[in-house]
Amino acid sequence: MKKVLLADRLPEQCIVMLKEAGLEVDYRPGLSEDELREAIRDASGVICRSGARLTKGVLEGAERLEAICRAGVGVDNVDVGAASRKGVVVMNTPGANTISTAEHAFALMLALARNIGPAYVSMREGHWEKQKFVGSQLAGSTLGIIGLGRVGQEVAKRALASDMRVEAYDPHVSRERAERAGVALVETLGELLSHSDYLSIHVPESQQTRGLIGAEEIALMPDGARLINCSRGSVVDQEAVVAAVRSGKLGGAAFDVYIKEPPDDYEFVRDDRILATPHLGASTEEAQLAVATAAAEQIVDALQHGDVRNALNAALASPEEMKTLQPYCDLAAQLGKLVAQLSSGQPEVIEVACKGALAQENTEPVVQYGVTGVMQGNLGDQVNIISAPYLAQELGIRITSSRTSGPEGGFTDLIEVKLTADTGTAAAAGTLLGREQPRIVRIGEFDVELVPEGHLLIVFNNDMPGCVGWVGATLGEAGINIARMGVSRQQAGGNALLAFNLDSPCEQAVLAKVQAFELVQRVIPVVL
Repeated sequence: MKKVLLADRLPEQCIVMLKEAGLEVDYRPGLSEDELREAIRDASGVICRSGARLTKGVLEGAERLEAICRAGVGVDNVDVGAASRKGVVVMNTPGANTISTAEHAFALMLALARNIGPAYVSMREGHWEKQKFVGSQLAGSTLGIIGLGRVGQEVAKRALASDMRVEAYDPHVSRERAERAGVALVETLGELLSHSDYLSIHVPESQQTRGLIGAEEIALMPDGARLINCSRGSVVDQEAVVAAVRSGKLGGAAFDVYIKEPPDDYEFVRDDRILATPHLGASTEEAQLAVATAAAEQIVDALQHGDVRNALNAALASPEEMKTLQPYCDLAAQLGKLVAQLSSGQPEVIEVACKGALAQENTEPVVQYGVTGVMQGNLGDQVNIISAPYLAQELGIRITSSRTSGPEGGFTDLIEVKLTADTGTAAAAGTLLGREQPRIVRIGEFDVELVPEGHLLIVFNNDMPGCVGWVGATLGEAGINIARMGVSRQQAGGNALLAFNLDSPCEQAVLAKVQAFELVQRVIPVVL
């Protein structure tokens, strides 16, 4: 029975769901790093929130681990690279806490506009300072949103209901999608900043978003504008924002996230124009239950059914897309294994090309399966679709892909995998007959037809009489049955290829006898 480690506090319903799915549950929140390293050794899955830190050191001994799910959006506490190198899929639950986070961001914006925080503190201390806390209304002002994803769209929806004008900057969102949300999409961040009376940030942490808003960006905003950050602490230069508030450049700021949580210093909160909350964006009972049950569902699907959703380290498609793509993915993996066994020397470049009608589909999974096949051919079946691109990167192997529409070589669809090494390039292409039956249709420059499974024998030879008979007789004498055979040549009397599907493998003695024939250039046994 597979075991799932619950490394942070999660509701009872999460435990029940896992047990009902036939999984063993190890509920151990609050472990130290050493305790977590020990607890994860025999776990197949881990569900965590933001408390448990799954570092490289913690993950090193996790030999059975298949999947990690962060109950929430951010995975700052998970070393995704270390997990990927071990072939562990890392997932999150991006939609489960969307509403709660959007509501919190909007609540902070309202609180800034009407000075709710300092007015409450003043009243609690027995003061009546009505004139001191005169605010401003949201209606008629402009809200700028950085990041028009799930949360950004929900914030926009609430702002539009308050009669605000909403603009957004997001290079990954189309103008049509923004218009459907009632939002004006701007071309540059600077343009957005210059229009924003209020600025709300909703982007993930990445190399591109770290330090996105600093002193230079703040200088572009209107005097008296207010800033709200409910995304990630690293996205905003907090010191620059606080300085801008104190100088009067900004009329106020609200933070729910910080580079270090909890912060080392709370001095910045002592200014009445700054509002701060302890990362409460997703802290509602509804959101906590939603992210926990979503995480449990995803772990069950990954461990028990092999279905992965919301993966952060795998180019996977939706279940609907995979119904179409899976046969092509499987073919790409076999082609990858084939070229890995045809190649010799140090691998340098893996190329996966999708041609014909297939090029109109989401080909990322096909590419990733092709790369996985190559890496399995070189390193063994312990490599999986998650670890393959990371292992390739570590070995200095470059990955490229391409898509070409239109029929290729008379085939409606064609997948080609090439492996370039320091000794040369090996290539193979395949297709699906009737979109169901996989076939290898080209090896190098030779046209063939082989089934991509089991034991293959590839013989490069001179195109002269006697070679087919010699190889066939040698295999027959060894009791090896030929299931399928392909013969191909570039030109009469030139280089040629014999390719066989065999019912059993060739022993070294048989291979040596085939290789000894004067017309044979090279003999390669392949296992798919």
